[in-house]
Amino acid sequence: MGSTIQEMERLIRAKDEQIQDLLQKVAERDDKITQLRSKLDKFQSVLPQTQNNIIGGPRKQRAQGISAEPQALRSLQDFTKVINRRYSKTIQ
Repeated sequence: MGSTIQEMERLIRAKDEQIQDLLQKVAERDDKITQLRSKLDKFQSVLPQTQNNIIGGPRKQRAQGISAEPQALRSLQDFTKVINRRYSKTIQ
């Protein structure tokens, strides 16, 4: 009976080692997948792939916009001058 218990303990240790090895391999693969996805995202941000690019068709032309900050009024007095501007209604 003693040898059976020792044999079972040996088998359990062997299974535990095998489980640890497999868990380590899974963790390494997960890290590799994360690295590859990161590189893929980086490459796609530089050169996006579309169906038209792959088959050589024309690319969609996009309008280009210019981003600028709005010109702020310098003071409340400038704001009231714009709003309260008077115009003559007489025709000359």
